[in-house]
Amino acid sequence: MSEQNILAAVLQDRAAYDAIADFVDADTFNEQGGIIYDAISEYYKTDNEAAFADPHIVAEDIGRTLAADKHKQMFATLVANLDDTECSPKNIVRDFIEHRRHVAGQAYAAALVGGDAEAIQSARAVYENYDGRETLREDSDDGGTFCGAELRSVLGQAYDPANLIRVYPNSLNERLEGGLKRGHHMVIFARPEMGKTMTVINMMCGFAEEGRKVLYCGNEDPMPDIIMRTTSRLTGRTKYEVLEDLDGADAVARERGYENITFRSLSPGTPREIETLLKDVRPDVLVLDQLRNLDMKNDHFTQALEAAAKEARAWAKRYDCVVVSVTQAGDSASGKSILDLGDCDSSNTGIPATADVMLGIGATEAHVQRGEVVFSLPKNKVSGRHEFFSVQANPVLSKLTSLE
Repeated sequence: MSEQNILAAVLQDRAAYDAIADFVDADTFNEQGGIIYDAISEYYKTDNEAAFADPHIVAEDIGRTLAADKHKQMFATLVANLDDTECSPKNIVRDFIEHRRHVAGQAYAAALVGGDAEAIQSARAVYENYDGRETLREDSDDGGTFCGAELRSVLGQAYDPANLIRVYPNSLNERLEGGLKRGHHMVIFARPEMGKTMTVINMMCGFAEEGRKVLYCGNEDPMPDIIMRTTSRLTGRTKYEVLEDLDGADAVARERGYENITFRSLSPGTPREIETLLKDVRPDVLVLDQLRNLDMKNDHFTQALEAAAKEARAWAKRYDCVVVSVTQAGDSASGKSILDLGDCDSSNTGIPATADVMLGIGATEAHVQRGEVVFSLPKNKVSGRHEFFSVQANPVLSKLTSLE
């Protein structure tokens, strides 16, 4: 295994560093690699909550110990290349530990042949230190293993209506039979200017008013625009009314849950950034606006999009929250009111496979004239109700109202 891959893994993933730290010795890296590893190690020791090491800070820390500018630039380039290296930390950790175990096993066997009791004892202790060692594992997809478990303990809490996260507007919530459970992933898709952001703002204001913590990660619109639209939705005031009385709007917004929403602007954002935010905020609901803009370090657009959707689903389970993701609908959805899975742009199989609920937003010209949009549920594992229905849209207040 290359030294670069090992260093890339520990830079990009704290868990990888923790898994191999006990086995790194003076012979693991060359001189330059050892300097970089020590700087990464110092970064994690300084911040026990860091999910990954910031490459700029690592490079700056190394640079402060060097006199020559050319050496500073060399290490800055090396660390930047590590951050850009595509790797699988789980596989690298596994291979690293397995290789060390193999080498220790050979040394133990040689000691046994030599017959020196002290050497045998020493080699055996090293080998057994690797034996059965935990490595990084993929997250389980079923949330645990159950056999003969009491139904009340397994299902009672999960399906308790009090534990459902209510979704607005009410007509959508009814079709979800009371809301979403933690671990669910909802994907909202629509053509541009069809109301995707309006829908997520309406939802997250509902979540916030219910006392739920919301983390909004946006890489599409300027964050002041999102905060303004959220304030309008919470207060019922237009943008101009808000600006005329900012203090009054602030007071009303806070009364209605504004402080329950954490806004984070991404440009365009990486999974590591979002994971760090999730660990810090611990939200009830994560809103990702939009999936297609996340930097997944994959030049193949469809594969990157599907990888982003898989991450979103994993976060829902890993952090026991609801994730609401936003993506685009393709040209096939233009002018349509009822969308199906095939209208999801660039990935009409991969993205839907990660979702518990697919919510399409469409409208004909007649709907637009009436101030309506049409919600479609081409995938609904929550209740099985694959229906479509119109809702009243108020773009000025980013508000959606049930028509039923």
